[in-house]
Amino acid sequence: MAVLASWVWVLAGCFSAAVAEISNISAPYPPLWEDSPEQLSDYRLEDGKHTIDPWVFTDRMGMYRILLKETATYFARYGPENEQNLLWGLPMMLGWQYQTGRLADPTGMTDCGNAHEDILCVSVDSWWADVNYYLSVLPFLAAVDSQKTGISPEQITILPPPKDQMRFCYNFSGCLSAFPKTMDKWKDFFQYMQLPSSDFDGLLKKFWDAHTSSLEYPISAFVDRYDYYSDSEANFVQKWAIAIYYLTVARLPTTLSRSYSFQSCLPPRILVDTDKAPFISDFTPLQNEVLIVLKLLGYTDRLSGSLTLTIWESLMSTKVARELFLKVFEKILGTSP
Repeated sequence: MAVLASWVWVLAGCFSAAVAEISNISAPYPPLWEDSPEQLSDYRLEDGKHTIDPWVFTDRMGMYRILLKETATYFARYGPENEQNLLWGLPMMLGWQYQTGRLADPTGMTDCGNAHEDILCVSVDSWWADVNYYLSVLPFLAAVDSQKTGISPEQITILPPPKDQMRFCYNFSGCLSAFPKTMDKWKDFFQYMQLPSSDFDGLLKKFWDAHTSSLEYPISAFVDRYDYYSDSEANFVQKWAIAIYYLTVARLPTTLSRSYSFQSCLPPRILVDTDKAPFISDFTPLQNEVLIVLKLLGYTDRLSGSLTLTIWESLMSTKVARELFLKVFEKILGTSP
């Protein structure tokens, strides 16, 4: 229980740390947001198909920008200017990965993402990039099939990476065949938001269900990428993968301001072997604390056989409990969503 209490307060600290900064920022959008495609016609048209290269940062970010634009009308009742759209969490995390160098080639064998001329390159050797692929391409194709973009999914071409092509899917039919449960959950989310009877809590559940399903394959499939990182970064990757399930249970609203705030507690660069929390000098005290709590959470989860996750699920099993949990954040922030 002490571990879960620490987890709660670290999350609260993440939200409170950036409140002053948020109040001074009118649009804390992800990096290169305005340079990313806003509509499908902004992508290359080849043989009558819109060609998207998810191994180019702006192409991948553009899929999120289109989704945010096309779903804005359904979140208008929850707040102005699309701020309450739950999809914001996805491009914000991709932006954090880009800014911290986590989309670059971790092997150092290529200039992908590292050199100035290749700064937009997304490396297939990056664990973060590979996992995010399933949180960008799959929901995008599911949205297209749900008529969120007004065209047929057969009019979309997703380009493969330079290697390991068999570890990804590239069109709606291929992704549906390989990951039917995940594609169905994303379609369910997009279709539910169009119902007059939909509500915010229902959207949260369906969003996090689809999000979790998207991670099931890549988290286990790309463990070989750990070898490309320092032990410190590899350990952070593993603990972060565990923490995602705790965030899912809490159904945190991944709105624009909350997603932006959450990044303030995450490591601002790739970890190296000399990084030992809480003594990382160029990290904030909160960022150091997060690494400690993630390590403790991962250790306790493994030692208990995920009993702590079961307890957390029990604690967060009702809407009232989740709302009380969220009020901790809102009280610290001094604002309402």
